[in-house]
Amino acid sequence: MDFRISRLAPVAVVALTAGTAAFAQTPAVTDLDRQVNEAFQQVLRNPGNADAGLNYARLLVQDGNYEGGIAAMERLLLDPAAHPAVRLELAVLYYRLGSYAMAESQLTQALDNPALTGAYRTQAEALLRDTRERNRISQLDGSVMIGLRVQSNPSARSDRDVVLASGLPLAVPGPLRPRSDTDVQATLRLDHRYDLGTQNEAAIVSSLVAQVVKYSSSSGSQLSLNQTDPYNYALAELTSGIRFKPSAIGAPGLTLRPHLILGGIQSQGHRLLDTYGAGVDVGYVIDERTRIDAGYEYRQFDYATRVDVPNASLLGGPDNLFRVRLSRELSPGSALSGELRSRFHRTDRDFYDYDAYEARVTYAFSYANPFASDGGFWTTSIWGGALQRHYQAADPAVDPSKRRRDTEWRLGVGNTFALTTAWSVLVQLERIETDANLPNYRNKNSSLFGAVNYRF
Repeated sequence: MDFRISRLAPVAVVALTAGTAAFAQTPAVTDLDRQVNEAFQQVLRNPGNADAGLNYARLLVQDGNYEGGIAAMERLLLDPAAHPAVRLELAVLYYRLGSYAMAESQLTQALDNPALTGAYRTQAEALLRDTRERNRISQLDGSVMIGLRVQSNPSARSDRDVVLASGLPLAVPGPLRPRSDTDVQATLRLDHRYDLGTQNEAAIVSSLVAQVVKYSSSSGSQLSLNQTDPYNYALAELTSGIRFKPSAIGAPGLTLRPHLILGGIQSQGHRLLDTYGAGVDVGYVIDERTRIDAGYEYRQFDYATRVDVPNASLLGGPDNLFRVRLSRELSPGSALSGELRSRFHRTDRDFYDYDAYEARVTYAFSYANPFASDGGFWTTSIWGGALQRHYQAADPAVDPSKRRRDTEWRLGVGNTFALTTAWSVLVQLERIETDANLPNYRNKNSSLFGAVNYRF
């Protein structure tokens, strides 16, 4: 039985992200259906041929029929001489369907077989550690990332020579023109899940995200009214709520998570902003390859009174965010996703109020390290998007006759290089251009980011 071409197990584990795709039948899909039918006929003609059976199972998986692939592989395992790598592939399928107990059982049996060696044993051991964590009542995982970023215009300064002040043209002085800068940042993410042991799979799910950013041009904690350098800042946000299936039998793919939100931002070592609110996350698995994630979040913004924020009492207010993402796996290891967001921000002055609408598309694909046969998997992501902001009234300090309108274009590419199951290196390149009807807000920024990430 030939296992040299079997990359399904590691690719499936790495590429758990899904993506969107057209649902119309294409020639490629028709060809895959033909291959599935031909493989099935081969199994019928020679039911004892293990290679034919394995080929049929893999084609079913490639076609998105995971339950059919599981049934075909379980039939192969009725043969005592079946290679344990078949059991490993079966475990991956159970893992992807969320049947972690079954995945753990299959992995344990595969590892008990001394014939499972080399990269297959390494993959099985890594997946077993993950499934055991997922099967625990209380689960804690997270990541720590430390990186360096270079930006051409981190303060989003106007790229125009002349801006407006109270509707009158004003030449931009040298200190306020776009200037590049470098920052070092550290990011921590913690995710905790406590299984309540109910039939609707209820669990208390909490997440903490914290980040510290230090710019090379900024130092100290002194605040000034007309700060021109970027701010050093630290932020943290905690969300916690109960995730459950409202109808585990009628709609097993639907999950809800109402939650509370608490966060804050400090800049230059002083409190800048506190946020609190609530939200709800909605997830729905359409099929093995397609899912929808949506959510609503309400936050109340409360700015601190500072010498550099003299209008703090006017900036606070409610913020409402709506989002929906459709994602579909195109093939094992590749995914496409599309996301829409709407944000409605309100303050005590209508010229600070705005509505924002954003659309973004991301394509990601994973592949074996091209330079080492047992060097893990790499993931490349390409994304692009557009965001529009519409302000509710004209700002008299800029132009009392014209309401602000911004359109932000974003394009980026990133690559994650897996070093081990825990360590990886991330490199990202992104370009943002903002086109505005007021010259004060027209700007461009290019950024290059590199980081080391540790996942636990």
